[in-house]
Amino acid sequence: MTMYAISCIIALNTGKGVIVLATKAITVRIDDAVKAQAEAMLEDMGMNMTTYIASSLKALVRERKIPFDLVTTQYLSDQVILKELAVAEKEATDPNTKWLSHDAVFGKIRERHGYEI
Repeated sequence: MTMYAISCIIALNTGKGVIVLATKAITVRIDDAVKAQAEAMLEDMGMNMTTYIASSLKALVRERKIPFDLVTTQYLSDQVILKELAVAEKEATDPNTKWLSHDAVFGKIRERHGYEI
């Protein structure tokens, strides 16, 4: 777990220029693996962690809602199941489908989604 300190600048656009009102530091605890993956993705986008979090907070204030969808693991499970049902329906109508055991089917699902079912 990594502690990540972020500085956020609070500014006011007066129409004649931007006035910086205050800068506050925020400390965030994040899993090392998640942090590394996020930093790599943000770097590809030309952004760093501080900029991303500050942008997200600004979007929260501007939009008055969390700027991304929050889903439960049940939702993710449901999405996996729906995708797999679509695959199963397609395979069931294909005369070349090789029928597999229950364990083999769930093994393929785990492989496809990197997900434990």
